[in-house]
Amino acid sequence: MSCERLYLAPMEGVCDPPMRKVLCAVGGYDECFSEFIRVSDVVLPYKTLWREVPELREGGKTPDGTPVRVQLLGDRPGLMARTAKRAEEIGAKAIDINFGCPSRFVHHAGSMLLKEPSLMHEIVARVRDILEPETLLSVKVRLGFESKHEAPDIVQAIAVPGVNEIIVHARTRKELYREECLDWSALAPLHEFAGEAVLVANGEIVSLDSALECMRLSGCRRLMIGRGALMVPNAGHVVKDGAEPLSNSELLQVALSFMDELEARHFPEKSVMDRLKQFLGFARRHNPELTQFFKRVCKIGSASQARELLDVTIERGFPLTVE
Repeated sequence: MSCERLYLAPMEGVCDPPMRKVLCAVGGYDECFSEFIRVSDVVLPYKTLWREVPELREGGKTPDGTPVRVQLLGDRPGLMARTAKRAEEIGAKAIDINFGCPSRFVHHAGSMLLKEPSLMHEIVARVRDILEPETLLSVKVRLGFESKHEAPDIVQAIAVPGVNEIIVHARTRKELYREECLDWSALAPLHEFAGEAVLVANGEIVSLDSALECMRLSGCRRLMIGRGALMVPNAGHVVKDGAEPLSNSELLQVALSFMDELEARHFPEKSVMDRLKQFLGFARRHNPELTQFFKRVCKIGSASQARELLDVTIERGFPLTVE
C-alpha cells in the first residue's frame, strides 16, 4: 500500500509561518496546515487571519508552492462559520476544524468538545453550509475523550455531507501523546462511519516503516506527520518516494535556513535560539549522533555563535570535533 497524500501537521507552537516555509521547501508534503487560530468572542478580522496565515496573500501557498490549510478552533458555530467564510474570502482554499488539541489551556474547544458530539456536528454543519462547495473542509479529532469506544459516535457526528476529510489522531484526549497508547488499528472500523469523507491517520509517523505499518493497520492511505517532520525534515519524500533521510550536514543546513528565516522576520535573538534548540531537540531523537551537537548549542548564548558552530560543523561534518 502506497501513501496517497501526506500532510504536515498543524503543530501549535511549532508549525508557524517560518517553520512551514522551511519544512515545506525540503519536505515533499502535499499540503500543510496552519497552527490553530482561536475563535472566541467575535468573528476574526481579516488582519488576524493574514497575520496567522500570511500565505493567504500569496495564493494560500508557501513559497515552494505547498498549499496551506487554515485551521480554526472554537466552540461557537456562528462565529466559526463566519470566520471560515472570511478566510475563504481572502484566499483560503481549504479549512480545517480542530477538535483534537489536548492542551490544558484550551477549555471549551479543541478536544474538550469530543464529549459533545452534537455541538461538533452543529459547528461542522454551519461551516460547511457557509463555504463555497469547492472549498475543501476537513475536521481533526482524536479517538475519543476518555475511551476509543467513543470514536464511532464522534466520526458519525462530524461526517456531515460535504466534509472532505476526517483526520484522526490515534489516541484519546486522556492519553495525550503517550507512545504506549497509540492505536492505529482503532481507525480501521471508522471508515464505515465517515460517510463520503476520507479518513486521514495521524500519530507517531516518523519513518517509512511507521508509515507503512500505520497504513496497514488503519486502512488509511492519507497520512499526517507531526513531530516526525522535525526529526526527518524531508519526511514527505522519505514516505512517498522512498528517499533517504537527510544527512546530518543537510539537516543542519535546514536548521541554518530556519535561523535565517526567523531573523529575517525580526524574531528576538532569544526566540531564535529557543526555536533552534526546539528543532534540534526533536532531530536528535531520530539520530543520536546529533546529541552532542545539541548539547553544545544549548550552552551557546548568542545566535552568531550558534551560526558559527553550524557553519563549521556543516563544513567539517561528524563526529563533532570543534572546541
